[in-house]
Amino acid sequence: MKTVLIGLGGASSSGKTITAKALCDILSPFKCSLVHLDDFYLSDDSIPIDKKYGIQNWDCVEAIDFPRFKQYLRRIKDSGEVEKIDSLESDAGTKLHPNELQKFRDYVASYEDRFNDYHLVLVDGFMLYHDREILDLFDVKLFFYASFQTLKTRRESREGYQTVDGFWQDPPGYFENIVWPSYVTTHSYLFEGNNIEANLTSSAREQLHILPIRSDSLTLYQLVELSLKEILTKL
Repeated sequence: MKTVLIGLGGASSSGKTITAKALCDILSPFKCSLVHLDDFYLSDDSIPIDKKYGIQNWDCVEAIDFPRFKQYLRRIKDSGEVEKIDSLESDAGTKLHPNELQKFRDYVASYEDRFNDYHLVLVDGFMLYHDREILDLFDVKLFFYASFQTLKTRRESREGYQTVDGFWQDPPGYFENIVWPSYVTTHSYLFEGNNIEANLTSSAREQLHILPIRSDSLTLYQLVELSLKEILTKL
C-alpha cells in the first residue's frame, strides 16, 4: 500500500481545516489519516512576542516546531504509519449535510479499487508551503486562499483557539496587524508580482504543482468537490 501525503495549506480561515475534516469523513471507508500543523505549536510561553505590538505572534514561522513537524512527516513517508499525538483540534466531524456526505461517499465508492491501494494522509496547516523541504514531501498540494476582507471577517467571527497550555483569543486588530502580515511574508512568493490578492504564478502551479482554490464564494461542498478531483488525478 502506497502512502500519499496530501497538503491542505493556506491562510487562516481559508477553509482548509473544515475541508480536511470533511474529506476524512468521506474517505473513512478507506485508509485515511488526518494531521494538523496546529498540533506542532510550541508551548504558550514560547510563542514569540511581536516587537512592534508587544503581543504574541501565533502566525509566524517561529511559533511552530518545524524541525519536529518535518521529522514527523518524513517518518510517515518512510513507514506509511501515522504516529498518534495529542491533538488541539476537536473531533467534530464534517459540516456537510448528510445528503451531501452520502453523495460523496457514493462517488468515492465508485473508485474503490483505486483508493484501496493507498493510505491517504491529509495534512492541514496554515504554513505548509513556505519551506521547500516541507513542500516537496507532499504528493498533492492544495492551496486555499481568499481576499483580505473575507479572511478577516471569518477570523474575527471565531471565539478563539485551543492552545498547548490554554486558550487564545485574538485581541482587537490582531488580524490586520499580525495574521495578514505573517501570511504575506510566508506566501507572497507564490503570487504574481508578490501580490497576495492576485493569482498564483505559473511556476507555483506548473512547477511546484500547487492547485489554487479561492474560497471567497465557494461552499464547503464545492471545496470538497475540487479537492477530491485533484486527489484522484494523483492516484
